[in-house]
Amino acid sequence: MSAPSRRRRVLSAALALVGAVALVVPVSGAAVTPTPAPSPDPDLPVTVQITEVAPSVLRPGEDLHVKATLRNDGDEVIDEPSAALRISRFRISVRADLDAWTSAGTTGLSRMRRDATAPVAEPLQPGASVAVELVVLAADVDLLAGADTWGPRGLVVEALDGTTRVGIQRTFLLWLPTDDVPRTPVSVLVPVVGPPSAPAQGGTEPSEATVAGLDELTRPGGRLRDLAAAVAVAPQIGVAVDPALLAAASAGTLGTQAWATELTDELRDHDVVALPWSDPDIAAAAHGDHPDLVQLALERTAQAGIPGLSAPSGLLWAPGAGLPDQTTAAVTSQVGADAIVLPPTTSDETDDDTDTPGAAQRVQTTDGPVTAYRPDALLTRLFTAPQGVDAGATTATTVQRSLAELAVITRESETDQPHLLIAPGRGWDADVPTVTALTTAFAEAPWVRLARVATLLDTDVPDTRGTLPTSVVNPDELAPVSVRALAEARARAVAFAGVTNEPAVLLDGVDNEVLAPLSVAWRVDPAGRDALVSSVVADVDARTTGLSIADVSDVRVVAATSELPVVVRNELTVPATVLLAVTPRKACLEVGELEPVVVEAQSETNVRVPLHARANCSVVVSAQLTATDGLAVSPTVRFTAQVAPTIESIGTVVVGILLAIGLVLGIVRTVRRGQSARRGARTEAEAGTSTTLPVLGGTAPEDDTSEQETR
Repeated sequence: MSAPSRRRRVLSAALALVGAVALVVPVSGAAVTPTPAPSPDPDLPVTVQITEVAPSVLRPGEDLHVKATLRNDGDEVIDEPSAALRISRFRISVRADLDAWTSAGTTGLSRMRRDATAPVAEPLQPGASVAVELVVLAADVDLLAGADTWGPRGLVVEALDGTTRVGIQRTFLLWLPTDDVPRTPVSVLVPVVGPPSAPAQGGTEPSEATVAGLDELTRPGGRLRDLAAAVAVAPQIGVAVDPALLAAASAGTLGTQAWATELTDELRDHDVVALPWSDPDIAAAAHGDHPDLVQLALERTAQAGIPGLSAPSGLLWAPGAGLPDQTTAAVTSQVGADAIVLPPTTSDETDDDTDTPGAAQRVQTTDGPVTAYRPDALLTRLFTAPQGVDAGATTATTVQRSLAELAVITRESETDQPHLLIAPGRGWDADVPTVTALTTAFAEAPWVRLARVATLLDTDVPDTRGTLPTSVVNPDELAPVSVRALAEARARAVAFAGVTNEPAVLLDGVDNEVLAPLSVAWRVDPAGRDALVSSVVADVDARTTGLSIADVSDVRVVAATSELPVVVRNELTVPATVLLAVTPRKACLEVGELEPVVVEAQSETNVRVPLHARANCSVVVSAQLTATDGLAVSPTVRFTAQVAPTIESIGTVVVGILLAIGLVLGIVRTVRRGQSARRGARTEAEAGTSTTLPVLGGTAPEDDTSEQETR
């Protein structure tokens, strides 16, 4: 805390001790709680609503005009109605004291004079209302005009019945004797996300229920219609949009299509960040050990983008109303995102001993530090639900309170004002008049600079350090078992798609289906989300069917080597390349090597499987199709093979023996037929005669004439 800031606070405390600020009910340094503020005094019968403070920022020489409405909510007539205005002359310098002032009720009013009164001409009947205007002339404002006196003062409008107080509302006067004041940058970032949605079967188009829900929300008076109108109030309003919402709206009814077109056209004038597809619940993904699903959503956003816009991605938005735990925030770095937007939770930023921190900070996670943007809780509540801060808040009092908060923040430091962020929640029902009034006031107040959100998101790594809880699990987030089921179903589909050279055809719409039940929006309907998870897993798994083997009858293998015909079927719309894995359970039968099989789309082919019989046996054989990496892509077919290769061997032996016997019998028969008388006589004649072998150089004897004749 700076020395001037400390001195101011010490002075403020001293004044409180001497009673100078007894007008304000003293409070401890507790932070502003997110619970709705009670009515200032519910026992008073008249409700006072301040409808205008003009000028919103009062300068020396200007008259103050305050308009209010008095409504008699009691059962009795207010006979002498009138209104009175009081101004506290002491500047409020601590944020906690601003809250104390608005909730002080009737305490301390006796110490302030009535600066203006406005009588009402007629009695105020039960249920009746009347408008009043109170004017404080410039000469009667009676505030110091020194340069260092600027800032908020308390202002009260009372309803009176004669001299009796019957109603009250408090707000603030913003005093500015000089425009030479520091400026605090304030950025607004609005999430534009849809309701719980589901894709139709196939995942490429939204379901009928989704289209009907979007049509209702984009009609006049619908949340998304009002949200688009609020965004259009000022070009400085940044938008974090879910591309899946615009895609679903563009594929819906004429009304949703028109809304998507109008919003896209409007966003051209704004700083736009594309959220991960379907706005995934990063807490569920983290606790289910599948940050890869958030990575998938980021990649899907990068692929689809926002038609007609150049919107960077890389910003995550924490789910829920409480701070995420360190495991959840770690997803930021695990998926390569730039930063995470935290919920606008109350912290020590309103303590009177601590200056208000800027939105950008570094928070420690289980994966190391990451950049986080923490919206200012009170300013965000004033922007989105001012009745939660002050039950009787009007547009005028909301503006005055917001400017008072920013004035105190600006005065906390004479240099280096914090860059603040206002970030509504996902389900924000935008009130366009409030948004218009606040953005206009921010643009006109000399101590505020309504800055584009890009100036915040593009800053260097912040010096401010923040803390996150170690472990927090919201009971409404998707259960880890369901997260894993979605991730595993997608993994099976992706692996199965590897059997074709056109995997995109098989996977078309799968990512949309898997990411849909992971959306944060489904936290409001856990039962519907669980049903959607089951439906998505079943539909994605159905994409892993279509390849099969025709039933194989039991076979008898009697040859040592043979072939088995197997029919492979492909019911897919794309060709598939598979391996046929045939596996006998015993070593008595072996299967030869098989080449990959290409099966055209919606066709079948016959594969000849080489078999090698090694011994007699009865063996169960399994057949299945796999991808080239071994992943099974078909059901298993089983059949029994009766292997008897000895039958073939015995047959061969028998045939051999028969051939040998035949050969011997042929030889014997031939020999017996060759032993005639003539051949025997010749043998005897030749027995006593020398023989000359021609081959050894002798001369063959000449034949006798008688022998020739015999021949």
